[in-house]
Amino acid sequence: MMHKVWFLLLPGFLLLDIIRVLAVFEAANAALRRTRGKLVGYDVRLASATDGQALSSSGVALSTRALPRWLVGRASTLFISGEPDPGSAGPAGVRRLREWLSRNRRRLSRCAVLGARALLPRAPDIHAVRRRGRAAPPAPHRGQRADPPAACTKAHGWRVIEPDQGEDLALSWIAEDRGAAFADMLAARLAGPRSRRYGMPRRRRVSTEPPAIDARIGTLHQWIAAHLQENLSVARLAQEVHMSARSFARFYERATGLSPGRGVQQMRLDTARRLLETSPLPLKTIAGQCGYGSQEVMRRAFVRDLQMTPREYRRRHATMKGAGAA
Repeated sequence: MMHKVWFLLLPGFLLLDIIRVLAVFEAANAALRRTRGKLVGYDVRLASATDGQALSSSGVALSTRALPRWLVGRASTLFISGEPDPGSAGPAGVRRLREWLSRNRRRLSRCAVLGARALLPRAPDIHAVRRRGRAAPPAPHRGQRADPPAACTKAHGWRVIEPDQGEDLALSWIAEDRGAAFADMLAARLAGPRSRRYGMPRRRRVSTEPPAIDARIGTLHQWIAAHLQENLSVARLAQEVHMSARSFARFYERATGLSPGRGVQQMRLDTARRLLETSPLPLKTIAGQCGYGSQEVMRRAFVRDLQMTPREYRRRHATMKGAGAA
């Protein structure tokens, strides 16, 4: 069964985020074709309020089709990026988009938005209805102004995400559809760290569980996690699995989609992220425990891969009381 994934691209959509989310669904389709050999997976469609070119915030345009008046079937995901043009009186206007969302709300199994907050339900109205215990208002009559869907309800709710979180959300959706093992396999093949947020607590680390393809990788990852403070060269890792350095490098990249060096970097980064999120340890101590030569080396790794410093990361993501103070 093909699950339709609609990307509604509004003016100023974030091109890089859209490309990253598209890559997740493309990888899922490729993996499903290899294992099942038939048309199952995700039918991805780029749409706009009117067909033609949608211009991103970076000035690059993507070709889109116009949104259909009615979605078909009940297995559709909607991902919106950009902001509607409030001054437009045509189909790109906020009112027309809200009406489209209201018409098709029962066809959408999942909804997410990056920007486009003008299309979201008015939270105070929704909460007031819930407090009074009243049912949601009926669907509007033809010609009547429609508010944006108050849901998708709890099961079909809006997810408001920030830049760089689209991959994690897409992986969490795929985990719902295909299981955690399949999503974990896809995550291991995608470059870059995963976040703990949006239902993806395990996607942000190189898996230390033995994968089905070769238990040696899982055993090696467990050993690396216990020896992060050491000099983990390719030769040292190869010695651990009793291979030559060249054979090991090929073996590791085939199994994980990462070079050995990148795999070690990822595990160091993910361990540092976990400690920043859950412990009050000083940054210098965390850098030492994770195998960074200094606090400055760790800072550069965070800026390179996450576009923020360790201190900024802790301030945003610390879950333990007092953890953000260091």
